[in-house]
Amino acid sequence: TPLVDIMGDMFTELKEKHEYVARVIKAEEESFNHTLDRGLEIFGGIVTKIEKEKKKQIPGEDAFRLYDTYGFPLDLTQLMARERELTVDEAGFNAAMEVQKTKSREAGKWDYHVSLKPDDWRELTRGNASRFVGYTDLEIQSEIRRCQQEGDQVVLTLSDTPFYAESGGQVGDKGRLEGEGFAIEIVDVQKVGSHIAHIGRLLHGKIENPRVLAKVDAQLRRDTARNHTSTHLLHRALRDTVGKHVTQAGSLVAPERLRFDVTHFERIAPAQLEDIEGIVNEHIRADLEITTTQMPYDEARKLGAMAIFEEKYGDIVRVVKIGDFSLELCGGTHLQHTGEAGLFSLLNESSAAAGIRRLEGATGRGAELLIRKERRLTDELRALLNSTEDDLTARVQQLLEERKNLERELRQLRLKLTQQEIVALANRATPLNGFRFISAQVEASNSEDLKQMGDTLREKLGSGVGVLAAVMDGKVSFACVVTDDLIQNQKLKAGDIVKRVAAIAGGSGGGRPHLALAGGKDVQRLQEALDQVPQILQEMTNR
Repeated sequence: TPLVDIMGDMFTELKEKHEYVARVIKAEEESFNHTLDRGLEIFGGIVTKIEKEKKKQIPGEDAFRLYDTYGFPLDLTQLMARERELTVDEAGFNAAMEVQKTKSREAGKWDYHVSLKPDDWRELTRGNASRFVGYTDLEIQSEIRRCQQEGDQVVLTLSDTPFYAESGGQVGDKGRLEGEGFAIEIVDVQKVGSHIAHIGRLLHGKIENPRVLAKVDAQLRRDTARNHTSTHLLHRALRDTVGKHVTQAGSLVAPERLRFDVTHFERIAPAQLEDIEGIVNEHIRADLEITTTQMPYDEARKLGAMAIFEEKYGDIVRVVKIGDFSLELCGGTHLQHTGEAGLFSLLNESSAAAGIRRLEGATGRGAELLIRKERRLTDELRALLNSTEDDLTARVQQLLEERKNLERELRQLRLKLTQQEIVALANRATPLNGFRFISAQVEASNSEDLKQMGDTLREKLGSGVGVLAAVMDGKVSFACVVTDDLIQNQKLKAGDIVKRVAAIAGGSGGGRPHLALAGGKDVQRLQEALDQVPQILQEMTNR
């Protein structure tokens, strides 16, 4: 393609993955067109409401919803509004935008935090800070360099730290700092510029002496390492099973679980997921040695080390090698041998975005908990269904089939009862201009039942028009029927009638001359719509 020809030498990924990129772009276009259509529908509803209220301005909150949910820029909404001789509350739009930004900022804050202010640091000692030694040591003597505190919540930096700061998808460590007369529970660790910020809660005492014993929660670190090493195995297994176009697009590595996003255009087949899980566990059982090496970035890439396209790397990088199976650039913490992961279980595969698939899994203790949970569930189902484990699926299928048959019988019984109700409605039909009409609300669980009621009513009317309405899932559904003689002699059509009736309840519809269906959004106006039927018929027969 022209783009690949022009930019391919500079961005080699375009040449390597041009077919994949083209498919993703096409999917994005189709998705946006769908979103655009939905946004136009919402805009139409907003305008209809404003016109009914005899107003001339679209509220800022509505304009922001079109922007935030459907991607409509403010100037596009203003342009469409001008075409309807309306304006947009721009001040209200900006206020809604600011509220959203505030929410985003709040969502990004730590659970335990103080408002970091450059001038509020209390300096306890001087010297270099935030040297990370946690690849090899989980418990060290250190000194507090600087500290901020609000109540029992503290943020501090250390001269040396064994605590891993959140980065590369791996969460920050947890643990304790123990000093003379005080102790701090560390609940998160983040990078703040070139420093490592330890966020925690003062358990007791007062921070005065800077000397502390820094202790990482070794069990949580170990669980995190199990999951992190397993993401590398998972990455390679995905590429071997699904295709070489698969690359990492994001991750979350925590003690209890892992989440791994990859570039792939469609759902990964269940059989492939089983193969992927099997490959990961095969290499865990192989107990492969894991080594880390510091080397120049270009050298690492020449060796074939996988890198994340969006990640920024320095001249010297850390390379994690798992036997001869995996080679990746990574700054996270890992096991020494894959066998330490114990077991890997793939929990779920889903869509994270267009062209991005998300896999979730667990290892070690997390996988064991999952197996116990599934075992308990299986045992409970066996007891409830009085079945063996081997026959469990067949027993559930049998129950579903029995339920389906019962629902069919119940539906037929309801239809028989409804037919009696329809006959009674037909007998109550009111004369109008030489024919009879009836409009009434009925009980119906779906559109097909409403349609069958309409057919029955049409048959029983002889010569007439019937309009039925039912509430389904919080919305109004209408069915209109017209007998053949009125179609021929009065030129009445069910589609024309039901459109006018449904419009009163904020909807529309259509269909054949003798039977048409419609929907409405405003349940509160259902009775008003039914009450307008005689006037609508009067106008249509006096043309």
